[in-house]
Amino acid sequence: MSKLRTEKVNIIAEFVGALMKAYTKRGAKKTLKKIQNDPVIKKSLQKIAQLDKEIKKDVEARIKQDPQLKKDIDFFQGL
Repeated sequence: MSKLRTEKVNIIAEFVGALMKAYTKRGAKKTLKKIQNDPVIKKSLQKIAQLDKEIKKDVEARIKQDPQLKKDIDFFQGL
C-alpha cells in the first residue's frame, strides 16, 4: 500500500476536470472548423458582418446629427 498522502482530497476531480476541459476545447475547434466551412453558415456570417457595418455607419450619422445621442451612448456605456 502506498504511504503517500495528499493534503488535497479533490486532486483527482481537478485532474479529471482539466482533462475534460482540454477535450472540449479540441472538440470546439473541430466544430468551429465545420461551421466555418459550411456555405450556408458562411453566407449568414457575411450577412451579419455587413449588417453590423451598416448599423455602425447609421449610428455614426445619427450622432453627427444629434450631439445629445453621443452623450447618452457614452453615459450608458459607462454603467
